Amino acid sequence: MNYFERQEYIKNLTKGTTPDVKVSEPLSFDPEETLTVNDIQKDYKYNQPIRDYMIERLGVDYRSKSDEQVVDDFVQHMRYFNANTVSTAGEVRFVTKANDRQKETARKAYQIYDQLGNVFVNDGLMGAVKGVGDYVFAAASDPTNYLGILTGGIGRAAAGGVQVTGRQVIKAAVRKAGRDALSSGATAKAAKEAGRKAGQEAAARAAAKGMTARRTQGVYENVSRIVSEEAKRTIPKDAMKAKQKELFKTAATKSLYATTALDATAAVYQDIANQEARLEVGAQDSFSKTQSAFSALLGGVAGGAQLVTRKLGAGKSGFEDTRTETEKLAQRTIDEYAPILKKADTPEAAKAIRKAADKWNAKVARGKKGRGQTIDDSQLIREIMFGDVEGEIGGLVGVFRSKGYKIGKEVHISDVMTNVANSLTQKELKDINTSMSKYTGFNFGNLTGTRVKLGDLMADRFSEAGKTLQVASQVSKTLNAGLLAAETKIKLQAGVIKKAEGDIEITLPDGTKIKEPKPAEPFRYGQSVWKRLLVSSPATTALNVAGFSQYYVGQTIADLFSSTALMTKGLAQSATNRAGAQESFRQARALSSLQVQKIRNLMDPYTTRDAYMKFLEDPANLDAQKVLFETMAGGVDASAKRYGMDPNNPAFRNVEAFTKAMNQITGVRIQDTFTKSQMFMTDMDKYLRLKRGVTLKEALLSDDILIDDEVIQGALDTTLKSVFAKDYTTAEQPELIRTAAKFVETVSNTPGLGTILPFGRFFNNVVATAYQWGPFSAPETLLKPMYKRIVKNEGMGVSEMDAAARTTVGVAGLILASQYDKERRDDGLGVYEINVGGGKIVDAKNTYPFSAFLAAGRILNMKLNGETVPPELIQEMGTQVAVGQLAKDAQFGNDLNNLLDVLINQDEGARGAQFNAFQKTFGNILAGTTRPLDAVNKIVGFAMGTDTAKDVRQADGLGLFTQTSTKYFDNILEAFIGKTDTITGEDLKVATREGEIYDANPFARIFGLTIKQGRTATEKAYSMSEMQAWTASERSKLPAYDRAFNGMLAPILERQTQRLLRTEQFMKADLPERRGMLKAVLRSAKKQIREKLDNGYTTGDNVKLRAVYKAQSKFSKEITSEAKKVLKEKFGVSGEIEDYSFAELDLFISYSEHLKDAYDEAGQL
Repeated sequence: MNYFERQEYIKNLTKGTTPDVKVSEPLSFDPEETLTVNDIQKDYKYNQPIRDYMIERLGVDYRSKSDEQVVDDFVQHMRYFNANTVSTAGEVRFVTKANDRQKETARKAYQIYDQLGNVFVNDGLMGAVKGVGDYVFAAASDPTNYLGILTGGIGRAAAGGVQVTGRQVIKAAVRKAGRDALSSGATAKAAKEAGRKAGQEAAARAAAKGMTARRTQGVYENVSRIVSEEAKRTIPKDAMKAKQKELFKTAATKSLYATTALDATAAVYQDIANQEARLEVGAQDSFSKTQSAFSALLGGVAGGAQLVTRKLGAGKSGFEDTRTETEKLAQRTIDEYAPILKKADTPEAAKAIRKAADKWNAKVARGKKGRGQTIDDSQLIREIMFGDVEGEIGGLVGVFRSKGYKIGKEVHISDVMTNVANSLTQKELKDINTSMSKYTGFNFGNLTGTRVKLGDLMADRFSEAGKTLQVASQVSKTLNAGLLAAETKIKLQAGVIKKAEGDIEITLPDGTKIKEPKPAEPFRYGQSVWKRLLVSSPATTALNVAGFSQYYVGQTIADLFSSTALMTKGLAQSATNRAGAQESFRQARALSSLQVQKIRNLMDPYTTRDAYMKFLEDPANLDAQKVLFETMAGGVDASAKRYGMDPNNPAFRNVEAFTKAMNQITGVRIQDTFTKSQMFMTDMDKYLRLKRGVTLKEALLSDDILIDDEVIQGALDTTLKSVFAKDYTTAEQPELIRTAAKFVETVSNTPGLGTILPFGRFFNNVVATAYQWGPFSAPETLLKPMYKRIVKNEGMGVSEMDAAARTTVGVAGLILASQYDKERRDDGLGVYEINVGGGKIVDAKNTYPFSAFLAAGRILNMKLNGETVPPELIQEMGTQVAVGQLAKDAQFGNDLNNLLDVLINQDEGARGAQFNAFQKTFGNILAGTTRPLDAVNKIVGFAMGTDTAKDVRQADGLGLFTQTSTKYFDNILEAFIGKTDTITGEDLKVATREGEIYDANPFARIFGLTIKQGRTATEKAYSMSEMQAWTASERSKLPAYDRAFNGMLAPILERQTQRLLRTEQFMKADLPERRGMLKAVLRSAKKQIREKLDNGYTTGDNVKLRAVYKAQSKFSKEITSEAKKVLKEKFGVSGEIEDYSFAELDLFISYSEHLKDAYDEAGQL
C-alpha cells in the first residue's frame, strides 16, 4: 500500500497536532521473533511503522523513498544511535520534544529494531560487513573518542610534573640516579671504554684519508683522552635522563589509564541517555544496569587502544634524537680531530690559505679600504674561510665542498683550523704562518682557539670573537640568490612584527636618538581580547581543525600530482637527457616517500610537536618563531605585545591570564600548535628531499648547512596558508595585493571598525586561497611556467611546482564538486546540505574551503546544464570567498548611523526603533566576551530544554540588549533564576516549520557540526528551488504581527508544498519554472492568512495586529507623523500605533487616508 493512500493520517500529520483518535495499538507481531533486514524490507507491518518514524524523525524525504532505502537508513540510524554519542544526543532531543503520537511512532520502530539479530547472523556476509562498518564508522565519528588525545596531551604535561608534588618526586629520583652513577666505579670504566671506541673510529678515519701511522696514532690518543675525560660528566647525565624518561613514561601511562576511565564514564552517560530515550517512549520497561556496565567496558576500548598506539606510534616520526650525551660527545670529538681532507687534498687547502693571506698583505701594503669599512684582521679570517667576497664561495669551505666534504654552520672556526693544521706538513704550516703574521700579529695556530661558528661568520655575528663584521652585503655576492631572498622574506615578516611590538625611536632637538616605550593602546587591546575570546570555543577549534585538514589533504593530493608529473617528465627525458631524467625520477620518489612520512608524523604528534618547538627555539630560527607564534589559526592575535600595555598592571595581567586560559581550555592554542607543527615539519621535509636529497630527520641530526632560510621560508609560507594566517601586507607581496590586504587589516584592527570585520587576516587568506586553488590562477601558475620552459628553457622551482599542482588540484576538485552536486540535487538537497547517512542532513555552510567547493560545484553544474544561476546562489558564492562578509557585516555601519538618528530624531517611534537596533548590535558585541561559555550553555540548555530559538525582534529596550548580550550563557542564567522576559523572550516562529524551532543536536554543535532537523515539505521545496527558506517568513516593521502571521502560515504552506512535491510538473520543471510555482504557492498561502485576518476569522489579538500592520505600512513617514500629531492634539491619543485601541486605529487610518488624498490632489495641481 502506498503511503499517500492513508489520507486521514497525512491530514493529521501535516497539521502537526495529535489526531482526535486513540493512539493506535501496537501492530500484531511476535516480539520474540528474530528478524533480518530483508524481513523488515519486505513486510508492510514492519516497514510501514519504520517509514512513519523516519518521516517524523528525519523529514518528508522518507515519504517517497523505497522500502529498501527507508529500512537501510533506519538500521544505520539506529546503529549510530547506539554507538555514537552525538547521535544519541540527537535522538534524546527528538524524544524529549516529541508529542504523544511521535513517541508512539518511535516506540514501534525501536521495538522492531530490537528484534533484529546481530550483524553476523543478519543477511549474510555483506550484511555483516555493512553492519560492522556502521558500528566502526559510528565510533570513529564520535568526538568523545578523541577526548583521549587531548587528555593524553594534558597527561604528558602532568607526567612532566605540572603539580608541585610530582615535580619534587621526579627531581629527587633523577638527582639520585645521577649521584649513583657518579659514585659507581662503573662510570670510570664506561668512560674509558667510550674513549677507546671513539679513538679507534677516529684513527680508522685518519688511516682511510692516507695519514701516516704517527699522525693516526696522534688522532687516536687525542680523541680517546678527550672522550674518556668528558664522558665522566656525560655518563651521569645519561643516567639522569634515562631515569627521567622512565618516570615520564610511567606517569603518561597513568594519565592514559585516567583517560580510559574518562572514556568509559562517557560511554556510561551515553548508555543512560540511550535507555532514557527508550523508557520515555515505552520501548523499554526498566533500566538495565548490566547494559550500562557493558557499555563502560566497551567505552574503555578507545583508551586502551591509545595505550597500544602510544607504544606503536611513539618515535614513528623519527624526529627524536635517541643518542645519549656520551654518544654525542664521542661523535663531536671524532668529527673535530679525525681529518676531513685526504692527504692528497691538503696542498690545495694550504694554497687557499696562502692565497688569502698574500692577497690580504697586498691590500694592507697599499693602505686601501674595502667597501667603506676599515680593513681589520677579522676580514682576513672571513677570506680564509670563504675566499674573495667578490666571487663565489672559495677559501677552505670552497675546497671542502669541491672535494665533497660537508661543513655545517654550527662548526667552529677552531675545529676547522685544528683539523686542517693536523693535516698540513711542517713546511706548509711554516709558509702560512710567515705570510699571515707579516701584518696581523697572529699566525695560523692562533686560529685554532677562535670559538666562532661558521654560521655566525656568515650571518654578521662575528662580534663573539671581539670583532665587528658587516657581512650582509658581502655574503649576498657569495651565497645563492634564492637563499638570500628567502632570508630577506623571513626577516621582513619578523621585522614587521618586531616593529609593531617594539619601542619607538625618537630624535631629540640636539640630534640624540632615544627609545621610548610604545604608547599603550587600550582600545585596540580591548578589541584584540574580544576577538581572542570570540574564537575561544570548541566549535571554533573543531572548524579550524577541519579547515586545516582539508588544506593538508589537498596539499597531499597536490604532492602526488607533482610526483606523477615528474615521473612523466622523467620518462620523456630518458631518450635525450639521461641526467635530467634521473633527477626527475629522484624528485618523484621523494614526493611519494614524503607521504609515508606524513602518516608517521600524524601517528606520532607529540614527538613531531616537540621537534618543531625545539627547532624554533634555536637562536638562528627566532625570526621564524616570531612569525609563527604571532597569531593563532585564522590570523587572531596570540598575545598583547603589540599594544604597549604595561605588563606590571594588575588589571592587564588578570585579563591576559583569563584570555589565555580560555584559549587553552577550549583547545584553541593546542590545536594551533599541533596543526602548525604537522605542516611545518612536513613542508621542511619536502623542500629538503627535493632540493638537498636528504630527509628532515637526516638534516636535523647533521652538522651541515642543510636547513637554510630557503627551506624555512618555503615551510613557513605553506604553514601559515594552511591555517589561514599568512600576512599579505609585507613588502614581499605585489603592491596591489599588499595595498588591498593592508586596507582590510587596517579596518579590522581599528577600534570599533574591527567589529564589522573582526578577522581581517582570515578574510585575506580566504580570498587568496580561493584564488590559489582555483582556475583564475592558471595563467600565473600554469601558463607562465610553461612559457618560461619553452621560450627561456628555465625549469620550475619547488614553490612554482607547488603552485601549479594546487591550481590543478583545485580545478579537478571543482569538477568533482560539480559531479557530486548532481547527486545532491537529485535528492533535493540545498547548496550546503550533505546527507551523511542514516537520513541525517548536515549543514556544511561553515566548513570552508569545502563549503566553497559545494557552492562553486552547484554553480558550475547549473552552467553546464544551461540553467540561469539565481542571485541567491551568486550571493552565497560571494560569502564563501569572503567578499560577502563585507556586505553582511556592513549592517553594523548602518547601526552607527542609527545612533546618530537616536540623538537627533524627534519622532519617538523612529527613535525607539533606531535605539533598539543600536542595542542589538552592542549586545552582540558584548556577547563575544562570553563565547567561552557557549559549550556549557548548550549542554545546560539541552539538559533543561530551555534552548528553543528566540525571536529577539519581539524584545525592545532593555530586553533586547539582555537577550543579545547573554546568548552564550542564557541557559545557565535560567538554570539559576528561572525564565524571565528579559532573558527568555519569545519563541521564534517561521513560515517553513510548525512549532518550536530548536537545534536538532546541540551536542554536535559544540564540536562544530550542524545537524539539521528532519526537513519539512516547505524546506525541501525551497532547497530544490535554490531559494532561502527564511525568505518565506513574513518580515515587517511590526515583529509581533510577523510572529503571529508566520505561526498561522506554516501549516497552510506545509500542506500546499506537500501537494506541490507530489506533482510531476514541479519535480521535472527547470529552475525558473520551479521557483515561479513555489512563489505562487507562497503568495496563495499568505493571501489566505490575510483574508482570515481581515475578516476576523482568528483571535482578536491577531486581528488587531493586522490593523496595526496596515496602519504602519500603508502611509508614508510624513503622513504617519502628521496623523499621530493631530490625534494627540485634538483627541488626546498618545503613544505608539501598536498601543492604539481598535477605535483609535480606525480614527488614525481614516485621518491618514484623508491626508493622503489631500496630498495627492495637491500634487496634481
